[in-house]
Amino acid sequence: MKQQEVLATKQPMTVEAYIEFEEQSEIRHEFINGNLIPMPGTTADHNEICINIVQLLRANLQGNAPFKIHQENVKLQITSEKDYTYPDVVVVTDPRDFENQYIKKYPSVIFEVLSKNSRIEDSADKFFRYKNIESLQNYILVDSEKVFVEVRIKLENGDWEAATYLQADKKFPIPALGLELDLRAVYEGVRFYTKANKG
Repeated sequence: MKQQEVLATKQPMTVEAYIEFEEQSEIRHEFINGNLIPMPGTTADHNEICINIVQLLRANLQGNAPFKIHQENVKLQITSEKDYTYPDVVVVTDPRDFENQYIKKYPSVIFEVLSKNSRIEDSADKFFRYKNIESLQNYILVDSEKVFVEVRIKLENGDWEAATYLQADKKFPIPALGLELDLRAVYEGVRFYTKANKG
């Protein structure tokens, strides 16, 4: 851990050094303007939601146009070579993203699963960065502490609008992919959701 902390405070790294470092690092780092930003670990509920989203996407997208779904450990380059992050779940449909095994650049949909520590960053700071990705059509926030989903949609004029979905809504849309996901299935196996439905 000390090695990561020292590198984050030294002079800015090159992109090549960052990519090489990440391949050997025990923890993941975002890379912003030459600086390493250590990423905290996640909860079991957070991980369960990510797994559920990936499984639902695969089931719903089978037979559709070519796509790739990546979870948590694949880097996303945000416009420039000075901004890299790890979305919780990302869907790419652009063939240019099918070849590179390490970095994606042209996502259609990004999911971030909110936790107590990441809520502000994911909903505001990270979204501000993600908006610079021209191919991005939907940014979807899924809360890991309550049943709450926010779907942000890019309009034709480049502006974004948002809609929220709660347990009573049953499903939420992913317009860029032309499908809906079932809220109960997204939260399947999540501890707080299981307890709430036992009562």
